[in-house]
Amino acid sequence: MDKVVSYVCDLCKENLSCRHVHFRTRHKIYFRVSSLESSFLCAEWSTPFSMGYEVAEREQSSYACEECDRVFYSKKGLSYHSYEHSNAWPYQCKQCGKSFGYKSLLKTHMTKHSDERHYKCDICHSTFKFKYNLQAHMILHDEQNPFKCDQCNKSCISKIDLEMHMIKHSDKRPHKCDICLSAFKFKHCLIAHMNIHDEQNPFRCEQCKKICNSRSNLDSHMTAHSEERSFECNICNATFKRKSHFKWHKKKHLKDSD
Repeated sequence: MDKVVSYVCDLCKENLSCRHVHFRTRHKIYFRVSSLESSFLCAEWSTPFSMGYEVAEREQSSYACEECDRVFYSKKGLSYHSYEHSNAWPYQCKQCGKSFGYKSLLKTHMTKHSDERHYKCDICHSTFKFKYNLQAHMILHDEQNPFKCDQCNKSCISKIDLEMHMIKHSDKRPHKCDICLSAFKFKHCLIAHMNIHDEQNPFRCEQCKKICNSRSNLDSHMTAHSEERSFECNICNATFKRKSHFKWHKKKHLKDSD
């Protein structure tokens, strides 16, 4: 195969950890590149950068799983997949029991159990657990951001993000429920909705019999039946039942301090 080369910046390379992007690019291979003159042009963002990755087509090679029809482009990928059959995952989270094939994945997962947010935006003071989240967020503050909605001027962090946002401005609801004829703009909303029609729905409130479409939706609903207010502001001592209300309240303090 002829070598076809393009370049992506550090931000795009980090975003390859997203599963849907990874599967689209698994036939690629990455080499670290750098230039003090910012002479590389990012294939995704069309902007120059000094540190990033050279993207080349890898030679075709495949490794088939003997237990199923899955095919992988590296021995490492096949080895990781084998854990799905054996369930002998070498690393396990002691807090939630989720298992991983690599120690690095467990380490990344553990940040989800922590409230620490080490990465802070100097402009709007938003905080993030991961560096790549902050890097993506900073695009929103870029006046030259190419991913702006021409209807509401909302800034998005990528072309895909903008395309998803534009659906909100559309009246089209292509995903329809066959039972009650409710229609939805997004497929995942229809899938969640179908839980309501399930007689064995596990997300039913035992106190008021309200039917929810997900575990998180039910957990959020249950706070209405509780007098517990677990979230307390360390500035004005206001208390809240829901974390989302608490976070919205903290942002008001940040705006007042600007």
